[in-house]
Amino acid sequence: MVPIDHIPIAFSAGVPEDRRADVRAAPHFRRWLEQAAARFDLRGIVVRDVVFFGARVGFILVDADAWHEGRKVPGAALLRGDAVSVLVVLHCPGQAPRTILTCEARLPVACPDLLALPAGMVDGGNLVSTALRELAEEVGPDLVVPAERLIELTTVWPSPGGCDEAITLYAVDLEIDEATMRALDGRRTGNAAEHESIRLHVVALDDIPRLGRTDAKTLLSYHLYRAGKSI
Repeated sequence: MVPIDHIPIAFSAGVPEDRRADVRAAPHFRRWLEQAAARFDLRGIVVRDVVFFGARVGFILVDADAWHEGRKVPGAALLRGDAVSVLVVLHCPGQAPRTILTCEARLPVACPDLLALPAGMVDGGNLVSTALRELAEEVGPDLVVPAERLIELTTVWPSPGGCDEAITLYAVDLEIDEATMRALDGRRTGNAAEHESIRLHVVALDDIPRLGRTDAKTLLSYHLYRAGKSI
């Protein structure tokens, strides 16, 4: 394996020179580079573009000269780092289990009102702390979720043909009263600094497969949770 510091890394003219060191040092870039260099013959990388979230390095588009077993492999990759999501299962006396979905505009899929589980990118800290932080941001700090109650369902790559993201799926069962559940439904949340505008929907848990178009993490979390409960 070639040491990662010996792998040539070039930048397109559109990546500011004064931010290139930040890109090289970004945790998700370093992790991807280490893993790719350990498993492929990596001969060079071109950083085509970078999306910065303020001071933070966000999405990184790379094109790698990568080989495996003597053959060149497709080298384009969008590096965005890992993420977490949480299926919150609400148990209210006398009612079927419910869950909390976020309704949010998702420009990449041209959907202004996508219903999906609360989720977010890992940006420092560990997976559990990120999951709890995202719940506080997207649902509200009044929904108390003890870290030890989180159940890890699985970790998956949603789009390994083009993106490095691995998302860890969690679930948690919470006892809740009717008044608290009503207060959650329709609540507006989101991190204004990141231009998030979220509206919460409290729905029957078993309505998830009938939502129509949602995202993979929402459907997979539901089916894994139900499969676990049936064992």
